[in-house]
Amino acid sequence: MSGTLQRTISVWQGIALYVGAVIGSGILILPGMTAGIAGADALFSWGAMIFLSIPLSYTFAFLAREYPSAGGVSTFVEKAFGRYAGGLIGWFYFIAASAGQFIVPLTGGVYVAYVFHLRQEVAFIIAAVLLIGAVTANYLGLRTSGKVQLATSGLIVVVLLTTILLAIPSMHVTGFTSPLSPATWRPIGRGAMLIFWSFFGWEAIASLAPEFHYPKRDVMRATWGAVVIVGMLYFGIALAVVGTHSYSAGHQTMTQAMNNASLAQVMANTVGKGGAVVTAMIALVICLGTTNAFVASISRLAYSLSYEKLAPAFFAHINDRRSTPQRAVLLVGVLAGIGLIVTFVFHLSMSQLVYIPNSLGIATYVLGTAAGVRLIRPWVGKVCATIACILCLVAYPFVGTYIEIPIVVGALCVGYVLWRTRHERRKRQAAVTKVV
Repeated sequence: MSGTLQRTISVWQGIALYVGAVIGSGILILPGMTAGIAGADALFSWGAMIFLSIPLSYTFAFLAREYPSAGGVSTFVEKAFGRYAGGLIGWFYFIAASAGQFIVPLTGGVYVAYVFHLRQEVAFIIAAVLLIGAVTANYLGLRTSGKVQLATSGLIVVVLLTTILLAIPSMHVTGFTSPLSPATWRPIGRGAMLIFWSFFGWEAIASLAPEFHYPKRDVMRATWGAVVIVGMLYFGIALAVVGTHSYSAGHQTMTQAMNNASLAQVMANTVGKGGAVVTAMIALVICLGTTNAFVASISRLAYSLSYEKLAPAFFAHINDRRSTPQRAVLLVGVLAGIGLIVTFVFHLSMSQLVYIPNSLGIATYVLGTAAGVRLIRPWVGKVCATIACILCLVAYPFVGTYIEIPIVVGALCVGYVLWRTRHERRKRQAAVTKVV
């Protein structure tokens, strides 16, 4: 029948798509960052986040079966708590991704600068070039296909697997000796909150659920397969960084550079300089593809929020000839450019930057899992949603002072919606008075 989605996705294809949605460029920088904060105890941070991903992913899998939609978590929250709550999720996503749009290209720049022993300024120049290229391409309507983005995710998986396998012979047992004590829990918690960025995407299955061969059965199987694969890759790469001691504690510029490019350092420790160079070049390609995808998706989110009257109407504009929301694309570019400039001027570290999208991401998942508690009917799914919501709430305080960011963004969203509602009411009243 015309207009009906075809059921073409097998379990294995679903796993591949799911893994591609979750694994992103954040894994290039987070293993070294977390090890720099918590040492070998960072492995507990990764283990905790893998554990959290189980009820989290199953919550969204249950929601996907009952409420399949391209809107993802915002759709679930809107159905559970109303239109404006869904709009709030949109704002959270937009600000989080806007931060990601300068973190991702900066990651590529950091890898190149570290491997070739270049000044820190070079990393920012490379990031600016990647960002300008992505914004220009999207402004002109030149978007990469879904296959290209899936290939980018596949390239990340290849890098992770290669790094893990090559690191195994070079791992040392002494690298894992770090006795737990009450003083270690805070670094472990801080590390877990950094890692959260690499676990975004569990809600992505929602838009694909209707296209599985047998949605009721296959969505869960794909979810389980993705959780296992992502968990093994993430924990394996954390083991590789810790086991080869490809990180360092401290706040010196060189120390931070090593931690931000830890996969390159692992390759340098195992196969030499050539391996590090190859890793840096691949990281640059990955970050270029991810930046382009970020600009494309977040500009369309800005357009959607404007179209739904949840953001300024100026951005609800499409260039018909290029079929592109060009004003929204420029907004994305300007915000990311400002982020790069602020980061450079105030010498902000990558770990400080990552907390910005993470604070908004975990707030999104708190609302998303709360929606699951309210909407999911089967008791197993409701229990998963409840556990996931509680774990997110328990983890949230470890964001520290960045906990204020979702509050500020939420206040701005509510303030804008109230102002626009009042403004439109006055316009209607003025029109009625003029007619009378």
